[in-house]
Amino acid sequence: MGDNITEALMWDGVQCMISVFVVHTGETAPALDFHAGQVVPRQVRVYQLEDEDDRLPGRRLIEYDLIFDEVPGELAGYLDVCLRRACEAGPVAWLGFEGSFHFDHLLTPEIAAQIYGVCTAGAPVELALEEEERTRPRWREVLRRHADALAS
Repeated sequence: MGDNITEALMWDGVQCMISVFVVHTGETAPALDFHAGQVVPRQVRVYQLEDEDDRLPGRRLIEYDLIFDEVPGELAGYLDVCLRRACEAGPVAWLGFEGSFHFDHLLTPEIAAQIYGVCTAGAPVELALEEEERTRPRWREVLRRHADALAS
């Protein structure tokens, strides 16, 4: 795995932040367990993102910021666990870098390079941990399929 994912997750130079976005239908944020073996976030911040234009009718979008002192070892395996658990709470979940989120660009090609993992309920997790992967047409197509799942 290249250093770019490590640098992006440690963007402030002090801590690692993994942002998990989860679409769900409940009134409150699902209580998700982001512990996996010895990998335990130091802190989990939870935000309900305000959908003022009702882009996700009848659903809510929650952001979970997982805070670590350093990037977890076996990062790909840990991210897979996080996304699978997130998809148990809702139909679509994804991983995005700090500053990548806006309701106008939910899994769109414009932000494909800022999304590094995605899943839908019942389907395998898809990760793009290298910058080169995130800039290819294949990744934009993966995100388009998941965006279509948001629309249904």
